[in-house]
Amino acid sequence: GMVAFDTTPQTTRRAMTPDEIMQLLDVAPPARRLLYETAFVSGLRANELSKLEVSHLDIERGGLHLDGEWTKNRKPGFQPLPRVLVERLRVYAETGEARRIYEKNFQKAKAKRVLPSNPLLYVPSHTERVLDIDLKAASIPKHTPRGKLDFHACRVAFINLILDQGEVTP
Repeated sequence: GMVAFDTTPQTTRRAMTPDEIMQLLDVAPPARRLLYETAFVSGLRANELSKLEVSHLDIERGGLHLDGEWTKNRKPGFQPLPRVLVERLRVYAETGEARRIYEKNFQKAKAKRVLPSNPLLYVPSHTERVLDIDLKAASIPKHTPRGKLDFHACRVAFINLILDQGEVTP
């Protein structure tokens, strides 16, 4: 005798345009720029990006090994990335900067989350909050008649860019 849940979306999410992506990348601090770039070209969700460790980066094959324990479909996989991004991720990983940023932010916030052992990227706990900061710096409106932008919009942009290239088969 229960009524079905109303699954009508409360808001519409939109993809960033290529111009907006470039504007965002131009203003983002280096660690976030690398995070955004990885999100835009991989389609990985924020939680999946936060689980990436240096060991997931495969220089030889040019991409990321995905662990079935933390992917949404619960299947392991491999996500190819542009060679130039793989190289930048390798260099960034060697600096240990992601770990330093986590340590700094975990001390400041007295975080209850577990500090990643050897993170590939720094993924803020509130990705939407930092994206809002970067959108404002890039003069990109968060809300437009076409929809809103949030961190998941990186995945939406990835999917749209793939579709625009005609590389998806049914």
